[in-house]
Order: sequence, then C-alpha cells, then structure tokens
Amino acid sequence: MAQYPPPGQYPPPPGQYPPPPDQGQPNYWQESPKRKGMAITALVLGILGFLTCWTLIGGYLFGFFALIFGIIALVKIRSGSAGGTGMAATGLILGVLSLVAAIVISIVGWHFFVDSGGKDYLDCVQKAGNDQTKLNECRDKWQHSIEQSYSVTVTPRPTR
Repeated sequence: MAQYPPPGQYPPPPGQYPPPPDQGQPNYWQESPKRKGMAITALVLGILGFLTCWTLIGGYLFGFFALIFGIIALVKIRSGSAGGTGMAATGLILGVLSLVAAIVISIVGWHFFVDSGGKDYLDCVQKAGNDQTKLNECRDKWQHSIEQSYSVTVTPRPTR
C-alpha cells in the first residue's frame, strides 16, 4: 500500500514563484483597474442622443452632454487617470452625430413648415387674437394651402 503525505504537506513544484502580496511589496503584475465612469456616461448619453435625435430635444440635450462627457473622459484617459478609450470615443462620435442629425431635422422641419404656409398661419393667428371666427378662417386658409401645395386632402378629426 502506497503512503501519501498528509494534505497540505506536498513538496512545492519546481520553478520560481513571486512572493505573496502580503509582504508589503507592491504587486507589479496586477494593474489597478482604471475608472471608466465618464466613458460609460458618454457612451450611454451618445446612444440615447442618437436614438432620440428625431425628437430634437433628445438629440440636442443628450448629444450635447455626450459630447461634453466624451471630451472630459478622453482628457482623463490621456492623462492616465481613467480608462475606457473605446467607450469614450464612441460616446463622443454618437453625441456629434446626434447633434448633427437634430440640426438637420430642425432645418428641414422649419423649411417644410414655412413652405406649407405655417409661418403665415402663425401670423394670422396672432392677428386674430381671441376671435374664434378669425381663428377658424386662419385654420381653413392653412388647410387649403397644404392641400394645394402637396395635393393631399386634410380631413378633420371626427368630433363626438
């Protein structure tokens, strides 16, 4: 019958091992984790801005903050006090894209509004004041303008 040494008393295998970290020496083979909070924030805001750029407020608000947090994160990464380069860069790019998309949608929407007679409608409503008859005339003129410009028939909502 073979005899085995008691557990915990096996001879160590050959080779050199680093000293245990408890001996007061720095642990050089482990890198301390770098903080990535700013980079994650930039990425999340960039994604939200890109997904909501059509709402304009979402595109402007989230895009602007994604841009700011992305720049701050990249500055901290460059100084060596933070990590998450890919997340910060992606958040920054998505923030810029959402801002550009929101600006383009705003410009196109404004031109569509003006071309459809919306600006004239607003001027008419302002001149009409609280007179309901004049307000109805303004609405009818704008509706007729849209129907003529775009060859569509605007149907009113059903009333109960």
